Amino acid sequence: MTVSIRRRMDHGGKLSMDCEKRDLINELPDEVLSYIVSLLRLKDAVVTSMISRRWRHLWKRPILTRQNLEFDIPNIFGGKYDQLVAEHEEEETIGMLETMDEFKQQYFVRRVNELLKLHSGNKVDSLKVAFFFDGESPAVNDLDSWIHFATTMGAEVVDLQLFQAFGFGTSSSLYDFPHQVLPSDSSLKHLSLLRCVLSPPSDHFDRFKQLKTLHLHTVQVHENFMASLFSVCLFLESLTLAECTTGSSLIISAPPCLTDLKLLRCFLLKKIEICAANLVSLEYNWKLDTISCIKTPRLAKVFLRKREASPHGLNQFIASCPGLEEFYLLLQDDSEEMPQSVSTFRNLKKMTLVLRSPNFDLGSVLNVLKDAPLLEEFVLMVLITRNKGEMSNLSGFSHNRLRTVEMHSFRGRSIEIELAICILKIATKLEKMVINPVGRYYLGNSRWVNPCGYYDCSDEEDEQYSDEVLHNWKQRGKARVQEKLKVVMTDAQVIIL
Repeated sequence: MTVSIRRRMDHGGKLSMDCEKRDLINELPDEVLSYIVSLLRLKDAVVTSMISRRWRHLWKRPILTRQNLEFDIPNIFGGKYDQLVAEHEEEETIGMLETMDEFKQQYFVRRVNELLKLHSGNKVDSLKVAFFFDGESPAVNDLDSWIHFATTMGAEVVDLQLFQAFGFGTSSSLYDFPHQVLPSDSSLKHLSLLRCVLSPPSDHFDRFKQLKTLHLHTVQVHENFMASLFSVCLFLESLTLAECTTGSSLIISAPPCLTDLKLLRCFLLKKIEICAANLVSLEYNWKLDTISCIKTPRLAKVFLRKREASPHGLNQFIASCPGLEEFYLLLQDDSEEMPQSVSTFRNLKKMTLVLRSPNFDLGSVLNVLKDAPLLEEFVLMVLITRNKGEMSNLSGFSHNRLRTVEMHSFRGRSIEIELAICILKIATKLEKMVINPVGRYYLGNSRWVNPCGYYDCSDEEDEQYSDEVLHNWKQRGKARVQEKLKVVMTDAQVIIL
């Protein structure tokens, strides 16, 4: 509804105005209104049928011919839950939703079945189901039928995010992915599963042969399927195994197209071999000594979360990555220093170092600068305040490629200030240094977290912790750092948050 104002002259020559109410929305043609409705969440789109007689059927064409089927809490229960669900999904706490009782599985299943029964499109591109399901749910057959419907309609993407309401599930509570419902000429190219079992028999392996991405989280993968994966899925480009069970050994041998690999917290693995000539990106979060062989000549980007104390595993791992350009290293062990004289760092352009090692020598951070002459960006985050160290004697050494330095979780301790001063002095082409008393760090698989002291914490605790840190920083730390750094002669912009 809008108000239109028209100006006119009256008989006396005076200007007067008329106000006219117009419903501009309803003046739009049906095609435009249908397009607008197509942008809404499913439930919100259906609700528009109650506006007026004209709107009663406007939602049907854009919704019931939709090629991307997305069945999750906001779509089935309304867009008002968007922000709530997004926050819990980011923190992986969706099973702890206080309003979870509102989301009844029976209602969810009934609404999805109704929508699919009315679906009148001739093609489906993708199916996403994100809700509370497990292998013992009475809705298992319904979920099977949804996958069958989508894949027989040509779906190339299937994404099942099957949340658990409380605690951690056992194997019996995992949903058995129904490989038998996939058509023999399946077009499936992208498969993402959370809390499932993937154990197709060998005569069904070819139903996965078109896969380009396979992302598995808390999935039991049958050893035979895993062993045959790269001989069956010749087009596989991206593989993620997060908290999965695949047997005690994992052999990744000569995958022709694999460029992205994530192996995160697969606790039962005792032996890993990676021979991938075209692999470009690797994320790894488990024991380094589990990797018995790694041959990846094109590997350029690595995220590594190191947990065990032995430095030899790190040295050996780094040495096997001759083309490394971007390195994100999270040290969460008893490491005491960065390795020295690492020839692998010769091509390094970006380094992120997150320290949760209480005995780490901060002065050894300078080894990175010495061994990485092409380094352009350096990010440091210190999450433990008990670090020790002295600045190395770097007389005569300068770095002429470093452009940006960020120091997060900075508390203004003497050793931190010394390190910042040292970097400002030796980085002759530095353009910007950012000093931040807080910050977030990466855990792998697109997940970022806020530190709360030594441990990760809830949003409320994190906000309280951050407020306390910022208060102390503004009261004492910031002014001290500003005073110490202003004596350094540099052309770099120093930003102290």
